[in-house]
Amino acid sequence: MSKVLIVESGSSKADWLLLENGVSKLYFQSKGWNPLFMAEEEMIRRLESYVDLKVFFKSIDYVYFYTPGCSHTESKGVLKDALEDVFVNGTVEVESDLLAAARAVYHNQPLFVSILGTGSNTAFYDGDVLEQFTPSLGYILGDEGSGASLGKLLLRAYLYKNFPPDLYSEFSKKHSISKELALKSVYKEENPNRFLASYVPFLVAHKSHPYIVEMVKCEFQNYLNTHILSHPMCKDFPIAFVGSVAFYFQDVLAELCSQNNLSMTAIVQSPIHDLKEYHCRAIDGDNV
Repeated sequence: MSKVLIVESGSSKADWLLLENGVSKLYFQSKGWNPLFMAEEEMIRRLESYVDLKVFFKSIDYVYFYTPGCSHTESKGVLKDALEDVFVNGTVEVESDLLAAARAVYHNQPLFVSILGTGSNTAFYDGDVLEQFTPSLGYILGDEGSGASLGKLLLRAYLYKNFPPDLYSEFSKKHSISKELALKSVYKEENPNRFLASYVPFLVAHKSHPYIVEMVKCEFQNYLNTHILSHPMCKDFPIAFVGSVAFYFQDVLAELCSQNNLSMTAIVQSPIHDLKEYHCRAIDGDNV
C-alpha cells in the first residue's frame, strides 16, 4: 500500500490524516474548507501553508478529500484542480462530507445518515448509492438541528431577553455581545454559520438547564420531523448520527429517537478514523 491522504472537512474544521502502508504518519487539524467560497489560488496557498504536509506533496499516491460544497459541480472541479496542482503524482477524489459520514458509519446494512455539526445534512445510504430526499438549504433556510441553528436560537433568545435570569447572567459573563456586534457578525462578516455555531460550547456547558434542554429538544425534533420522519422508510432502517453537535447531545437524540420509534445505531463525533479503515479496505480490494 502506498501513501494515502484522507481529508474530512466540515464548515468549521478539517481533519487531515496521512497513511503510509496503512499506518498513520501524520495527523493534524485545520480550519474548514468549502470550495463554494474559495478561489483556486486561495486553496493552493492554504495547502502550501501546511508545512508538515508539504514535504509529502510529490510522494502522495491517493488523495480522498471530503468537504461541503460538492453539490456545486464547478466548485468541486476547482478544488480538484487545486489538489492536482499540488499533489502532482496523486490520484485525487473529491466527494461530499455527507459521503464521508456515510462511509464511516456503514457496516453492511443500509441506514439513514445524519450530520449534525456546524451545519446539518441527511441521506439514505445502502453502501453504494447515497440518496438525499430533502435538500441541504444552508444556515439561513435550513440546517435544522445544527450548531448554526442552535446558536441562532440561543443568540436570538439572549438579545430578545427571553432567557431566564440565571442563564442571562451566565451568558452575559461569558459573552456579553451587543445587538450591533451580533448583526455585524451575522450580516457583514465572513462565515456567519461558524460564528453562530461558536455558541454551542455554552449550550453544552449548560445542557442540564431546563431552558436549554427544551431548546435543544425542540430543535432536534424539528430536524427529525423535516428530514427523517417525513420518509416512509424511517422506521425500517436505523439512523447513525455524525458530528460534534450530535455527539455532545447524544442523550437528547437517544431520547427523541426512542419517543419517535426510531432506531439509533451509532453516534460518531468525527469520521476520520473510520474513513481510514474504509480506505485501507478499499485499496486492498476488500471493498469498492
